[in-house]
Amino acid sequence: MQVDLERAIATLDQEIYSMRERLEQRQLDGLSITELLKAEEHIGYLERQLQDLKNQLIQINAQLSSHQDALATKVKEEKTWQSIKETRKEEFHRDLQIIEQNELDDLNTVRAYMLARNG
Repeated sequence: MQVDLERAIATLDQEIYSMRERLEQRQLDGLSITELLKAEEHIGYLERQLQDLKNQLIQINAQLSSHQDALATKVKEEKTWQSIKETRKEEFHRDLQIIEQNELDDLNTVRAYMLARNG
């Protein structure tokens, strides 16, 4: 939408420029006041349209900026959650290894006791 507006603005701007050049040329060739007023009125109309398009572009850019800020915030939050998730996962695996090691130590202690007792 932004690109379309920028193209429309450029096209309209070029059209206004071309009309002004043609009007200047026609004035040199001799132009009636009525035709001059009509041409100026039409150029004024096109300039108002151009300004409306520029205002729309400003609004779209503001919305785009707002959406980009919101997206950046969400990306930052997602990275934070992923970091927390990874930290918790590492803690879980560390705790699991400690539990497994304690169980293995207990089994080895029982085995050593049984071997010492039996002989």
